Amino acid sequence: MRILGRTFVGVWVIASAAWAVTAPVRAQSARDSARTNYSVEIEPHGLVQWDVEPFNHSGFGLGLRVSIPVIRNGPLRTIANSIAIGFGFDWAHSGHCHPYYDPPPRPPYPDGCDVDNFEIPVVAEWNVFLTDRISLMVDLGLDIRYEIWGYDDIAEYDDDDDVDAYPQLLIGPRFIVGNNIAIPIRIGWPYFSVGVSFLL
Repeated sequence: MRILGRTFVGVWVIASAAWAVTAPVRAQSARDSARTNYSVEIEPHGLVQWDVEPFNHSGFGLGLRVSIPVIRNGPLRTIANSIAIGFGFDWAHSGHCHPYYDPPPRPPYPDGCDVDNFEIPVVAEWNVFLTDRISLMVDLGLDIRYEIWGYDDIAEYDDDDDVDAYPQLLIGPRFIVGNNIAIPIRIGWPYFSVGVSFLL
């Protein structure tokens, strides 16, 4: 155990020293990346949503995110970072209309059912440039969600809808693959998404 502890300390010291020595190079490279001259980022994406409300089943969908940089030099001074305001529209669909939390025996919910969530996210997006081509995104905000579900004209069940608000927290990398094109990947709550960003 003592050897393991010393090994861990040694690795940590070496890693810290390497990080400190290369900091100017990384910072300059990142600052060059941050100078990409764009006023708005438009991102269509596909998504897998963990909980298509109100029945908490997973589903698939599409979305569009628009992000506008508002602070180009963020709170970190040793590496380039920026803050943007993001908003957009997401749609997710599921074909399950029985709550997963109903204890057995579950009621005989019909198979002919569709659930759709239409969502308007409003977030603050923090971009930290790790290299000249890769940044780490952290999105925190609010997701306003319109939920609608129907039972394909089955008389015993009523179609219904609802409006809710949920927190949104997503994190992931953004890979810049061209002068004005990037591949953003997000995972967190409420979904996993992969898109294509156009930096305009």
